[in-house]
Amino acid sequence: MRLSGIPGLSRRSSAGSAKLQLRSSARLGVTSSPHVRFWFAAAGLALALAPGAPAQAAPRSRPRLVIVIAVDQLRADYIDRFRPYFGAAGFNLLLRRGARFADARYEHAITTTCPGHAVILTGSYATVNGIVANEWFDARTGHPEYCADDPAVRLIGSTGPGRSPRNLFGATVGDVLKMATGGRSRVVTVSAKDRAAIMLGGHLSDAAYWMSDTLFVTSSYYRRDLPAWVREFNASHPVSRYFGSSWKRLLDFAAYAMIGTDDEPAETDEAGMGRTFPHPISGEEAFAGSPFLNDVLADFAMHAVTAEGLGQDTVPDLLGISFSANDGVGHAFGPESQEVMDVTLRLDRTLQRLFGFLGRSVGLADVLVVLTADHGVGPMPEVLQRLHPGASPRRLNPQVIDSAVRSAMEARYGPVPGPGWIVYHSPPLIYLNQPALAAKRIPVEDAERVAQAAVLGVYGVHGALTGTALARQRESEDLTGPVRSFFPGRSGNIYYELEPYWLADDGRTGASHGSTWLYDRQVPLLWFGLGVVPGTQRTPVDVADIAPTLSALLGLIAPGGSQGRVLAEILR
Repeated sequence: MRLSGIPGLSRRSSAGSAKLQLRSSARLGVTSSPHVRFWFAAAGLALALAPGAPAQAAPRSRPRLVIVIAVDQLRADYIDRFRPYFGAAGFNLLLRRGARFADARYEHAITTTCPGHAVILTGSYATVNGIVANEWFDARTGHPEYCADDPAVRLIGSTGPGRSPRNLFGATVGDVLKMATGGRSRVVTVSAKDRAAIMLGGHLSDAAYWMSDTLFVTSSYYRRDLPAWVREFNASHPVSRYFGSSWKRLLDFAAYAMIGTDDEPAETDEAGMGRTFPHPISGEEAFAGSPFLNDVLADFAMHAVTAEGLGQDTVPDLLGISFSANDGVGHAFGPESQEVMDVTLRLDRTLQRLFGFLGRSVGLADVLVVLTADHGVGPMPEVLQRLHPGASPRRLNPQVIDSAVRSAMEARYGPVPGPGWIVYHSPPLIYLNQPALAAKRIPVEDAERVAQAAVLGVYGVHGALTGTALARQRESEDLTGPVRSFFPGRSGNIYYELEPYWLADDGRTGASHGSTWLYDRQVPLLWFGLGVVPGTQRTPVDVADIAPTLSALLGLIAPGGSQGRVLAEILR
C-alpha cells in the first residue's frame, strides 16, 4: 500500500542498517560569517557568468520588481469556493490576466511553515535544503533546534533568540539574483513569522522583517540597526490601533450560507475572541488571530517598496511577502468555517490594495507576481463526525504513540535512565536515545525496527518508515516520496503518517496540517506579469518549479539545489 499516493511509505517498509550520519559534503549552506557570505556571493557570481555556464536564455526584458506572495495555509480549493465573492483586482487580477496552475502540489511529507517556505524560492526539498520541519532534535547538543535559530546573532528592534538562515542549505532565487547583479538588486522579505521571512529571503537578502509583539524587527545577520522608515512605522502603532475593535463579517450574513453554521463546538476560543462573529480584538493575541494582521503586513510591505526604492530602476528587485493571518484563523476555526471564508475574502481586498499601489508606484507592466501557499489544511474530525456519526476520523494524542514505543523498547531492551528511550517526539518524527543505544551496543537499525512495529500497532496509524530506510533511499539518489523530507542528522529515527483526516493532536479543538494527504499538499499557484502567458493549466506541477521558472524569467541560472523544472508552458 502506498501512503498518500506518494511512493515509498508502506505499512511494512523494511528498515536499513546504516547509522544516520551527517555528511560534511551535504552541508551546502552558508554561515552567518560575513567573510563566508562574501565568498559565497563571489563564487556564485563567477559561476553564473562563467563561459559555458548552464544559464537560462535571457528574456528581451525583465521585470523591475518581482513580488513573491506566500499565503500561510491557503488551501487550493479556496480559490474556487470563494471566487464568487472576490473583487475585481485582487485574486481576480491574477486569475483573469495571469496564468493559473489548478493542480500545484508539494511533494514532501512534512507540510508545515518552515519547510514550505524553504521550497518556494530554493526549488528544493529538505533532502537538499535541510529544513525538515519547523523544529527538530539536534543530537550534538541534546536539545531541539528551531529551523531559523542562530545563537551567533541577535534580534534588532526587540529582545529574544537570534534568527538567521544558517540552517538553510543552498541558495534562493534572491541569492542568485544578488550574485548575478553584483549586489545591485534589492531583496527584502516580510512576514509575521520569522521563519517565513527568513526562508523566502535566503542568505544574501538585504533584510528580512518579521513581527515580535507589536513591532517589526530583524536580525543582526542582516543589518546593525532598524532603518528609520521601520522605526517610524513601528512608532505609528500599526497593531495596537486595532485593540478595542472587533472582527465582523466583511459581507452580509447571506453570503456565508455556503458554509453553514457559525458555531462549531470544535472551534478554538482564541484569546477570548469567542467562536462566533463578531470577534473582539482585545489585545495582541487576538489581533494575531484576526485578518487585520494581513492588512498590517501589506502596509509594511508597501512602505518597504517606497523606502527601499524597489522597482525604481532597470535592475530587478525582489519582494517576498508571507501573509500569516490565514494560518492562525484556519487553525482556530477550521477550513469549513465562516471565519476562513471571511479571512480569504479580506485577503482578496488586501491584495487589490497592494496591486493598486504597485500599479501606481512601479507600474504593473514592470511587475511580475507569483502567489502560492506554504501548505493546506485538513478538516476538523468533529465536523466529519457531525456530518455522519459513523465517520472514523478522530484526534490521536501523540502520547499514545509515545507510550507504545517506550513500552516496546523497554520490553525488548530494558529500561534506561534519564529521558528514557525517546528523547524527542514531535509528530510525525520520533527520535530515539542514541547514547543509550550505544551504551547497550544495540544496532540503530534493530531499535528502529522495534519502534516502527510499535508505531504501526497503534490504531489510526497508516504507515511508518525508519530513518535508516530513508537514509538508504537518499544514498541511492531516489529522491521521491517521504525521503524529500529527510536530511541525515536532522530527521528522526521514525517517520509516521496517520490515516486520512486524522489529527495528531493532544487538544480537542481546531484544525491542523503537516501530513502527505492532498488537502495538506495542494496549494494555489498563480502567475501574473511580464513574460507570463495567461490561461489555466491543468497538468499537475510541483511548487519546487517556482524557483527555476522565476530564474528563467529573470535570465538567471536556477538555484544550484533546485529539484524543479521550468514551467515553459506559461513563458512567452
